[in-house]
Amino acid sequence: MLKDDLGLELGSPERESLSCLLWTHDLSAIEDGRVTLVGPDFPESSGMSLPFGKVVLAGVEGFTADNAYDRHKDLDFLRYGIDLKGFMLRSASQYRREWCRVGTAALKDGFSARHLGSALMGLLRTKPYLKAVEVIYLTSSPADVIELREITSPAERIIGAMNKMASEMDFDCETCDYQPVCDDASALKAMRDSLREKSVKEAVHNA
Repeated sequence: MLKDDLGLELGSPERESLSCLLWTHDLSAIEDGRVTLVGPDFPESSGMSLPFGKVVLAGVEGFTADNAYDRHKDLDFLRYGIDLKGFMLRSASQYRREWCRVGTAALKDGFSARHLGSALMGLLRTKPYLKAVEVIYLTSSPADVIELREITSPAERIIGAMNKMASEMDFDCETCDYQPVCDDASALKAMRDSLREKSVKEAVHNA
């Protein structure tokens, strides 16, 4: 997107940004199809650069110690597939951040948080194990994004521990930064044991 076409920036490097996806088997905890916006909507913010917080709440079924890492990664990567005229996900390389741009013409046509949330939910619903989804956006203030990061931090640390175990196949609990999290999360213990067993089998197979 050329600078002359830029109408709005969300979560740029100079602004606070948060992006996270949390999942649960408790479908009653999800208000399926709901998009919540805290702060100004996109059309009324033309010419601005706003902080940006996004939390996706996914109600799922069938997540186990063996598949949770891959399924979480699949759901999270779907955000890169959003294809809306006038919208661009510029960067999401930094952990728990997202930098987006919206074009001037799109804002004039009424492109809103609801449009963005609906597109994301449509992609998420292509996964058969996704049974309900809710999206929360925050554009109100940097302080609110920081507070949202603190609220989601405990769940994100569990996800971080899950990712570390699965991607590094590292089960040395004595040196792992996430040991306190794993010690308090029975689901992570089951996942750790399952992945440890899988890594042993693969080592034997590849020997």
